[in-house]
Amino acid sequence: MSRLPENKKYLKKTLKIAELLYNCGRYNDCLLYIEKISHSAWFNFPGYYTINALESIIRNIALKNITFEEQIVPEHQEDRTLHVFSEIYPVGGHSKLMFNWIENDDFSKHYLLSTRQDLDSISEIAKVYNFVIDGNVFTYDKKLTPIVKAQKIANTLSENNFSRIILHIHPNDAIPSMVFSSEKIKSPVFFLNHAEHTFWLGAPIIDFLLQIRATNIQKDSDNRNIPADHQFFLPIPVNQSYNLKNGDNKIFNIVSMGTESKYEPNEEYNFLEEALQIVTKFDHVIFSIIGISANNHNRKKYQHERLVFVEPTRNISKYIEICDLYVEGFPVPSFTSLLESALTGIPYVLHYNPSDVYKVFELTEKDGFTYPKDIQEWHNTIEKMISDESYRKHMTKIQCSYVKDHFSLDAWKNKLNTIKKSTKDTKHSTRDIPDHEVFRDGKDEEIVSVIGAQKVDHYKFTERLGFFPKLKVVMLSFNNPSWVRILSKKKILRYLILKYI
Repeated sequence: MSRLPENKKYLKKTLKIAELLYNCGRYNDCLLYIEKISHSAWFNFPGYYTINALESIIRNIALKNITFEEQIVPEHQEDRTLHVFSEIYPVGGHSKLMFNWIENDDFSKHYLLSTRQDLDSISEIAKVYNFVIDGNVFTYDKKLTPIVKAQKIANTLSENNFSRIILHIHPNDAIPSMVFSSEKIKSPVFFLNHAEHTFWLGAPIIDFLLQIRATNIQKDSDNRNIPADHQFFLPIPVNQSYNLKNGDNKIFNIVSMGTESKYEPNEEYNFLEEALQIVTKFDHVIFSIIGISANNHNRKKYQHERLVFVEPTRNISKYIEICDLYVEGFPVPSFTSLLESALTGIPYVLHYNPSDVYKVFELTEKDGFTYPKDIQEWHNTIEKMISDESYRKHMTKIQCSYVKDHFSLDAWKNKLNTIKKSTKDTKHSTRDIPDHEVFRDGKDEEIVSVIGAQKVDHYKFTERLGFFPKLKVVMLSFNNPSWVRILSKKKILRYLILKYI
């Protein structure tokens, strides 16, 4: 069941509140509010991949409040890449993608800049990825207001020259939209589209969009107003990290990996139930699903001695090295896990009848394999992989060659070098922000709208408004979705009369 109508309806209300904060001159509160509702739009997807009204407000605040100095770029300089991120984590594809880039792009000198995280936190996480911190990280006091922080980052950029700037930011991070709203910053800005399936801030300030899936190029040209010739396909860089070992021939090991939310059943897809059916039918199959926390409510419901739920871990080698078949999870697949397994030489079965937003491969008949069209074909394919060794070996050769040709580290390096060459003379520029919004309500959007309901506080960051603007906020608090937190009547009265400096 689609949640697009309710998500869209509430978004429209929040846009009125954002405009209210802006018109009342509460610029820092407005920016914090925009980040809050952008976080909501990220998870409670409203059918908009970019929201021009918010981008316009952010740009106007930046141009009114930030002093930009002309960035002087020397004619000849070493290749320097600045990676801008909101936050990084010791586990997860988002952070791994950035550090993989740094590790494998050895031609460039790499720098980090965080809009939200302190140096101590970054240092601890960087150790996990073997990244050496030595005067190459820019951080800022977390207590700074958005405008002051954006000013300090703008100053950093004016004092340092980079060959390119790569945004690895969270979808609700408004700071880059402020900092790069001026063309006095000369370094070209690239956005690595890790959250390609949903809403994110920043489309008007990027020079180039890097797509981890080629299928997104035309889609984002239509939905985010980014011309196709300003986009590049740069796949997830994957190296062969594991080696297969000879396991017990009497046991057939199936593995799937992903964060537990990606496996949460919905009305159309139930990966856990299908996995349970497989181990029930085949006595020699062990099916390990990696990424399910110890207290996950599904563990008891789908309990079976050969359906193994493994807690989130970086130590996955013992599962991969004896794996006979990798099965892509659903409703939401994990691309990196699939690719790493394939490069190890493991055959795989893909998500059945996936939305375009969940296809990592752009397959044709000549590739020799495809996405199963329905659940029956999915089961038939898995059963044939289990029972027919010659078929499994044939598919291993075809599938793993495909991944090696398109997603291996060498393929990634070649694509990155091509991108660098074709953009080396580019100077940063901003795009005009359209005055209309592009709404989509197709199958892709319906699927994304129900991934998860994220709670949002209706009143947060509006407390400093005057009485009458607050009254408008109250009027917009009625008849909202259940995931919107509102105040009781008693607290509404206190909210209205409470004065803030």
